[in-house]
Amino acid sequence: MSAEQQLVVLLGAGATRGALGERNILPPLDRDFIDIARQIKGHGTPKLASRVAKDVFDLYGHVSGVGLEQYFREIEARAEIGMFAKSKNKPKDWKRRQRDLEELIRRVLIQTTSDLSDQEKATYQNIFRHLEAGDTIITFNYDTVIEESLPSDFGLWNPKDGYGVPASGITKDWARNWLVDRNLGSAQKSTCRLLKLHGSLNWTLYQTNTVRLKPRPYVVSTRSGRTRYDKCAILPPGWHKRIEVNPYRQLWRKARLKLESCSSLAIIGYSMPETDLLARALLAEASRMRAARKQYLKYLHVADPSDAVKERFVSLFAPALGSKGRVYRYSDITSLSTAWSRGSVR
Repeated sequence: MSAEQQLVVLLGAGATRGALGERNILPPLDRDFIDIARQIKGHGTPKLASRVAKDVFDLYGHVSGVGLEQYFREIEARAEIGMFAKSKNKPKDWKRRQRDLEELIRRVLIQTTSDLSDQEKATYQNIFRHLEAGDTIITFNYDTVIEESLPSDFGLWNPKDGYGVPASGITKDWARNWLVDRNLGSAQKSTCRLLKLHGSLNWTLYQTNTVRLKPRPYVVSTRSGRTRYDKCAILPPGWHKRIEVNPYRQLWRKARLKLESCSSLAIIGYSMPETDLLARALLAEASRMRAARKQYLKYLHVADPSDAVKERFVSLFAPALGSKGRVYRYSDITSLSTAWSRGSVR
């Protein structure tokens, strides 16, 4: 498909929340992450959540209302200061706080987004059925709801080459089972891309330009009553995101090129927070370059419960729409999915 007909779907945390909105414990958003974490039971997570909540209280004097990004940036910055401007007295162990929070993020997302029912997959699947060869999904989410929701008859993506960079571990448990469930072989080439710009729960430590797929990405456990920590390749929600390092460098470049050339763009459940400067810059640069080249968007779809968020994106992409581009606003991911089933997408 030519770039003039390609679709880019950008998904944020609000898309996951909207698709899984009937759960007893909802997938977290930034502003309610700690509150959600303290609702989770089992596998040592309550003890870890209590420790993180105590750290938050020690710093701010309250817990509810403290956003995940706000707290992570604070402890990240203080850990950085402690590396080169050391105190005479014994400082707080900010690195320990970072480690606890990163493990809690991993656990909360696993325990609120795994084991999807067919009904929970349906909203995403109704959207993905509109994808064609050459289209791209971009997400800042760490969870694997997208991968797990891809329809069994989709056939345009597989984890070996679908992430935009080569992936190893394709014969291990998670990837092997994913392919078997969809009756796909690893030799089948992906024609759509899923670009996870902040990493993924099912990626582990990577080398150079590749990612390694975790065989058991959803494991949370304790050992002798103590929290077992596990690593996954994600860019935590701090101010120092290392996107200049591969594979992120490649992923961000590919995302930019797609954002600058697609005919239709859908932004679902992403609020573009003021603190996410790199993401804001990526989208602003794509809009600026499109306007400069007169390579205008045909359609902009924006789905979010907040009218202010929708208008933020309409304003940002106004130069990229030119005089003929059309804007469609939706209250949430479900209303977009319903509208797409009976209207124009690209």
